[in-house]
Amino acid sequence: MKKALAVVLLVILAGGIAVAQEREKAGETKVIIKQTPPEKENYYTIRVGAWFPKDKEKGFDFQGNLVDETNGKIDQSQALGVDLHFRNAASHPLYVDLSVGGWYTSYEFTANDLLNETALIRKNSAYAVIVPVTLGLSIAPLPENPIQPYAMAGIGAYIGITGYDITEVSDQNASASDTYVRFGYYLGAGLDFMFAETFGVSVGAKYQFLEFKDPLYTGQKNFTGLQASVGIAMKM
Repeated sequence: MKKALAVVLLVILAGGIAVAQEREKAGETKVIIKQTPPEKENYYTIRVGAWFPKDKEKGFDFQGNLVDETNGKIDQSQALGVDLHFRNAASHPLYVDLSVGGWYTSYEFTANDLLNETALIRKNSAYAVIVPVTLGLSIAPLPENPIQPYAMAGIGAYIGITGYDITEVSDQNASASDTYVRFGYYLGAGLDFMFAETFGVSVGAKYQFLEFKDPLYTGQKNFTGLQASVGIAMKM
């Protein structure tokens, strides 16, 4: 009888302990920490600046009729333009870039009074517009930072739109325009400083590698050179 009572007490004790443990487990609070990746940041920049191509006209050639600079005056404007650049976050620190720009330069040659009439040309006004449409990659090492430096490279199509308006010695006028397309590429770097959550200033430098098959009407063929620009940046 005593042994049976002892067994019953042991069973009751074991059951009580088991119930207490279950209640303790039920009362525990589970804390789960989930790490979420940083939100992707896309940047839009609009910059204006200057392009410094290798070719700068030193004379004027029209239909094989070469006129030296000493026989006239050449006025060539600096190539100025705008660069629209979109950087789409891929996987840190990599961005996929799309950029479109427009760069304008003009050229004017005016013959002096000593120019021989066999040159035929009294005055030539020409222009060139270069439109780069490029796709590239950039690397930005500082995520979620108001200061965003990055290195970039890209390749694409460069559209050259060019034309002229000529006044001959006989005072007759002639004009024409053409469009050329050439592939080129660039290497560069940029810096976006976001002084607000979604707005800031941007500076950029691209070294463009571009040479057309034939000279444009401004006399320029090799547009390889530095582009420097400054503007605004937006984060979305």
